[in-house]
Amino acid sequence: MFLGIDIGGTKTAVCTADNNGKILDKIKFETTDWRSTLDKVITEGRKLLGGERPKAIGISCGSPQDAKTGMILEPPNLPGWVDVPVCKMMSEAFLAPARLMNDANACALAEWRFGAGKGTKNMVFLTFGTGMGAGVILDGHLYEGTTESAGEVGHMRLEKEGPTGYGKAGSFEGFCSGGGIKQLGIAYAKEALDRGLSPAYARSASELDTVSAKTIADAAHAGDETALKVYKEVSKRLGQGLSVIMDLYNPEAIVIGSIFARAEDLLREAMEAEIQKEALSKTSGVCRVLPAALGEALGDYAAIAVAMQEYDSLFARYPSLTACKDDIEKACEMLITCAKNNGLIMTCGNGGSASDSEHIVGELMKGFTRKRPLPADVRARYEERFGTPMPMLQQAVRAISLPSQIAVLSAFANDVTAEDVYAQLAYGYASEGDVLIAMSTSGNSKNCVSAAKAALIKGAKVIALTGEKDSELSKISDVTIQVPETETYKVQELHLPVYHKLCLAVEESMFN
Repeated sequence: MFLGIDIGGTKTAVCTADNNGKILDKIKFETTDWRSTLDKVITEGRKLLGGERPKAIGISCGSPQDAKTGMILEPPNLPGWVDVPVCKMMSEAFLAPARLMNDANACALAEWRFGAGKGTKNMVFLTFGTGMGAGVILDGHLYEGTTESAGEVGHMRLEKEGPTGYGKAGSFEGFCSGGGIKQLGIAYAKEALDRGLSPAYARSASELDTVSAKTIADAAHAGDETALKVYKEVSKRLGQGLSVIMDLYNPEAIVIGSIFARAEDLLREAMEAEIQKEALSKTSGVCRVLPAALGEALGDYAAIAVAMQEYDSLFARYPSLTACKDDIEKACEMLITCAKNNGLIMTCGNGGSASDSEHIVGELMKGFTRKRPLPADVRARYEERFGTPMPMLQQAVRAISLPSQIAVLSAFANDVTAEDVYAQLAYGYASEGDVLIAMSTSGNSKNCVSAAKAALIKGAKVIALTGEKDSELSKISDVTIQVPETETYKVQELHLPVYHKLCLAVEESMFN
């Protein structure tokens, strides 16, 4: 399961989801100080998981934050939450990788994966709630910018003067946010009251303090002239802001949440008229403006989308490898099973792939991204037997590179045949439950195919890393990861992130 954590100013939600992102269970509680809130997240998360370790953890929270270090810095809606190491705490508690993301980007991922933007390649999500922020999906992946500040469209100035948002009068957020609509509503109500009129949402000066975006929308839906004037102005400004976004990013869709989703009928007509005036026809003609589809569940799906993004980080960095996702996951499970049963992982390949064979073994036999300290009982036995502290050794996954066995390779190639040198080694080393990783850019390297057959006949499993074409290895291997390239060096370029993913999966499973 995936674990999602949505931290808001008043409420925090914890939920679980299956491999397809379907929400399985959820609990919601009041947000208080950070220690109490995160302790409750851990307690309730463990209940929801039922003792299982999650694949990954996604955390959605307001900015500012440092996603690289997983720190919540000091969001204005979370007083006292200063330099909170939320990712470290969650990773240690649940023994799984965790990722923190600002709520606008997280919601963009959610609407792109599960909601109104599903199936698009280029999409922009606008919050249009308390504030105005954006999350940007470009070429099938989230664009966060140099300092993870991409999408701060609310700061964009639309007029020299106007309602204040994002600390700037006349800004996009000033006109198009809950706070901005309230400011406009109060200003227009005062004008109406001065003329002897009584707007439905503020019939007297004493009611101005009760004005909100919702009360104005309710009045507009009832036909109140002043309320309709407010929303007409907001619609116009929304169209102006969307026109800039369309011309800047050329998206297929702009998905808008919160206020737009609830008051689309009040906003669309004037918004579209403004887009026709302001945006290039080439950009506006291909872009749909859509209300967010996930409704009240958006925050839950946002946190789950972040968890899935963390788990699928390989595919976010190398979108072309998405075609191999199922086979990569099967290979991960096969290697994890082998390692947990103390089996042997063997590797082989030729040329650059021979170097990759050595590389894989290096990542498995020592710490890759983790320190892997030895168990205390092992250190104690060493010290008891030899009377000295144990050397700085690390836990290892049993692995061996067949190309490194130079004495056997040279002797067998000279005395018997070069074609079966890896097969001789595989036959000698392999046992039931072991795994051979055979790398061949064509998938037809005779010595790798021969080694695969020898390993299979001894009861071992075979994972093949090849190019995109079907091959001799793909016919006989238990799992074949066919990366979408055909030129040798391009195939090898994609093999590296794939086998790093395999090594990470084994390490995370074995050494949490």
